[in-house]
Amino acid sequence: MFGQHRWTFGVATSTSILGLTATSGFIMLANHFVNQFSHPHVIPELEEFNMEVSYHETEPPNAFQRPLVFQARDGTLLRGEFWAQPGPAPTIIICHGYRGSRAQLRSGAAVEYKFGYNVLLFDFRGHGDSDSVRTTGGYAEVRDLEAAIVVASRQPETLPNKIIIHGFSMGAAIALLTPPRREVVAIIADSPFARSDEILRRIVKYHLTAKFRQLRTLIPAVSWMTVATGVVVYRMRYGHSFVARPEKTFKRWVRRAKRARTAQQPRHIPILLIHALGDELIPFTHALRLVARARANSIPLETYFVDHPIHCGAYTYNPEQYTAVIQEFLGRYLKDDLPSKIAN
Repeated sequence: MFGQHRWTFGVATSTSILGLTATSGFIMLANHFVNQFSHPHVIPELEEFNMEVSYHETEPPNAFQRPLVFQARDGTLLRGEFWAQPGPAPTIIICHGYRGSRAQLRSGAAVEYKFGYNVLLFDFRGHGDSDSVRTTGGYAEVRDLEAAIVVASRQPETLPNKIIIHGFSMGAAIALLTPPRREVVAIIADSPFARSDEILRRIVKYHLTAKFRQLRTLIPAVSWMTVATGVVVYRMRYGHSFVARPEKTFKRWVRRAKRARTAQQPRHIPILLIHALGDELIPFTHALRLVARARANSIPLETYFVDHPIHCGAYTYNPEQYTAVIQEFLGRYLKDDLPSKIAN
């Protein structure tokens, strides 16, 4: 009997030790994950997950480019640039993705400048030339975009209330997370996520698979636990979650409109949602979820989906069609302020 109790105690002790070891391991992984996630400058490039936005256009002369330095409402210093048309025109704000910068999208900006739009490019916090502060993947970056909207609206070449936001990946998600403002006439959301933690699990899984191929059957569960524990660690460390959920944004838009007592804040902003069917980083199912939520809340949303495997690859798939779809979409909301009509 004593031997049986000793055996039972030994099993319980071993199980407890294994449990503590596993828990400690997850906490270590979660802390590493949080450190990497919140400081994107130190994350190595993942070629398989790189955003592909390949344009080949000439930038405007230097006389029409001016640098910008401005602050988000929490004091974070942001840097960017404004490309001005010779006369008043709508302004497109271009928003880069996670681990990206405005430098990656300069050629894309040149395409939109060529069509007659002013262009504002800037780096989100923790990216490019902006302050190297903690990034959140959406929670704090909304403040950055709000500041960029204010700056764009104050440029003398910007037509009043004729700002368009063109976001890619995380930048597209942030555009959807930002509360509607009267200055913004439309959003072009290229490859946004519906919920960020699902994408982070895919990235963690990618890293772990590359390092521990022999344990690949365990990696999905380990990836899930790492991000789930990381959510808790991040909240304990910084006081808020890093899980951004654009799929919930449309219901917030409707609630916000019901609370508004003036017409200064629009109920919603028309959206053009772009996504590649074979996107390997942000699956196409995220686009379908956003479509369903938008329609459930009567948000005007149009779609442009392409049969392509690359994240943010719709332009590469068919550059002419991509720009034609955008121009047609914007024409419905800019009306006589569409640059081609201004020129005529």
